[in-house]
Amino acid sequence: MCQSYRKPCACGQHTAELFFGKMVLDEAAVRGVYCPECSSTVDLDARSMVEDNGWLLDLDVEVLEAFAPRMDMTPDSVTAEKVFDEDYVTWVGFSPEDNVQRSRERAEIEKRTAGDVKSHFEALKRWALEREKRFYDEGWRKALRKKAAYGG
Repeated sequence: MCQSYRKPCACGQHTAELFFGKMVLDEAAVRGVYCPECSSTVDLDARSMVEDNGWLLDLDVEVLEAFAPRMDMTPDSVTAEKVFDEDYVTWVGFSPEDNVQRSRERAEIEKRTAGDVKSHFEALKRWALEREKRFYDEGWRKALRKKAAYGG
């Protein structure tokens, strides 16, 4: 079973929700998370960090190297970017706070369309397409990857 993990950013103002796919890594692989506000205080390390729309995810290279064979990588080729983009450690949803944002937006739609099944379905469908486009337009890695995978 895959798991998720909530990690506050270094300044404590935001919380990222991380997803550990493919049952290889867990929270021991995560050294830190930096929101756009606190990431400006950090020197980017291309091997241990992945940048996504101003957020930095800092992973423990020793842990990544130890598990590299299980991710079909060699210890000397493993990087945070590869681990993130291949969904071994990534955001839950398109962005670090997407899970909370998605729940809030969905609840608003349900409240607005309560009792009208057709309206509810149409609103959810429109919302899903619009939010995916919004994440793509904002430049989030997972949205860009998804669109590229489908020829967009």
